[in-house]
Amino acid sequence: MTQPGILIEAVVIVVWIILILGVGVYSRRFIKGTGEFMVGGRAIPVWMLGFWSAGASVSAWAFFGLPGAIYAAGPWQHWALCIPMMTGFPITVLFLGRWMRIAARKYNLMTMPDFLGEVYGGKLIRIFAAIGIVIGSIFYATAQFKAIGVLLSTILGVDYITGAALGIAISVVYVVIGGFVAGAIVNTLNVSMMIIASIIAVGLGYMWTGGYTNMYATIIRSGLTAWANQDAAMGGRAWWFWASWFLLVSSFGLVGQPQIVQKLYGIKKPSTLWAWGLLGSIVFGITCPAYCYLGIVTRYLTVVGQAPNIVAVYGSPDYVIAWLTVYKLGAEAPILGGLLIAGVISAAWSTIDGFVMMGGAAVARDILNKCFRPNWTDKQLLKQLRIWMLVVGILIVIETMFPAELITWLAAIGWAQFAATLAPALLLATTWKGITKWGGTAGVFVGMFVTAFLTLVYRIPMGTARFIATFYLDAGAWGMILSFITIILVSLITKKERGPLYYEIHKVPQPTQQTQ
Repeated sequence: MTQPGILIEAVVIVVWIILILGVGVYSRRFIKGTGEFMVGGRAIPVWMLGFWSAGASVSAWAFFGLPGAIYAAGPWQHWALCIPMMTGFPITVLFLGRWMRIAARKYNLMTMPDFLGEVYGGKLIRIFAAIGIVIGSIFYATAQFKAIGVLLSTILGVDYITGAALGIAISVVYVVIGGFVAGAIVNTLNVSMMIIASIIAVGLGYMWTGGYTNMYATIIRSGLTAWANQDAAMGGRAWWFWASWFLLVSSFGLVGQPQIVQKLYGIKKPSTLWAWGLLGSIVFGITCPAYCYLGIVTRYLTVVGQAPNIVAVYGSPDYVIAWLTVYKLGAEAPILGGLLIAGVISAAWSTIDGFVMMGGAAVARDILNKCFRPNWTDKQLLKQLRIWMLVVGILIVIETMFPAELITWLAAIGWAQFAATLAPALLLATTWKGITKWGGTAGVFVGMFVTAFLTLVYRIPMGTARFIATFYLDAGAWGMILSFITIILVSLITKKERGPLYYEIHKVPQPTQQTQ
């Protein structure tokens, strides 16, 4: 690529970074306490939070990892991952959103463990939920940092660790300084850039390939029939993966994604919740398929000799977007390349800030403050929130340095951990009167433990394809199924102890002697 192309793309990225950091500094003036820091004072317009939530759901797994995964293993992942997740936004509003937002001010809810604690009662459910959130945050956020590391190392000519460290530093700085307000403003800008980048991606792809039909036919004629065969994908187990994600992990599992659902606490008007669900589905439906398209486009360019074999040259399909933006667009249209890179980085940052915030909050607020240090002042809690956000960031940096699966599957591991830990307890909290404190606590523990155990002991060493071939369903799907069963069985045999919010949701008289 010519030097002027590198310079132009670099200038676009630097300007974008300066803008993002400036928003973080500007937002600091609105932070007067933990309420503003964690949920923006519950005064953020629904359209801003709809954009932010959609961006958090797409993130770098779709804008960076998914094109690489499709390039390497076939387009079946489009329908297996993107399409089911669009249904998750209206499901979340239908089953959970109303009660989360209505009860937020009365019970001072700021996190998902807050909601569980007020519905089920007790401290253990908060602790188990917080541990699951920290585990999921490290995996999911690492996928975002890996994407930024690969991209910035390619465009700036630095090593991967330096590129990842730069991305981490920028995101931690603006979210630790500006909190929820900075996240809302920054991610409105980020998602706007993601939409622009998606439109650019589709237009460029059509220009390079002559349209989807010609592109797909050319790939198949080259001999890549197995790549295009959905029945043969993932060793013939792609349909099992689809069952896991469509029926459980991505659709109903979105209810358990704190990086998305906790945004509901900040909505200014509860009556606008429906708009949050609609906006989330629309934005996700535009952006995710566009970047799937780029994976197929790059495979086409390889087949016709206009791109190298990405896996052979770079050692990983995760370099698909890096090659496409830096080397192809950098030479042909560097300004567009810079905008596309900004869109990819924005996809990562739209999720990272949420993980840093909720990972720190899980330790500082949900475990330390709520369970062991209830007498902390608001100023002390705000200080601890910032400290533990930095600690979580450091843990993510350490994990980022180790080899791992593709970016897509790192994100899938984090998503599955959240879904299994939180979604069953949250869904049953608003739909079944039979829940009890110990049923919810046991279910959250089982979902958290089973998913983490299967992931760390089997899925990561074996790889995604071999894991599905052996266990049929994703680790998160097993965690969700066993969590549902555990909550129901334990609730049937334990004392009917619940938290105060349970009685409001189900319109049941609260006993005068209620053990919390």
